Amino acid sequence: MAKQKTKLELTWIGKENRPKLEPRILIEDTEKSYHAAHRVSENSREGGLNE
Repeated sequence: MAKQKTKLELTWIGKENRPKLEPRILIEDTEKSYHAAHRVSENSREGGLNE
């Protein structure tokens, strides 16, 4: 006998009234951004730090 899984549905007030989102272009502000001293790529991870 196979058990049938019950599906959980999340509901809340106003779920069907979702706001329309507009696409945005993000512009980096270098004063508020921070980065690592050097970039680590997939290829350089294998060899270690002194490549």
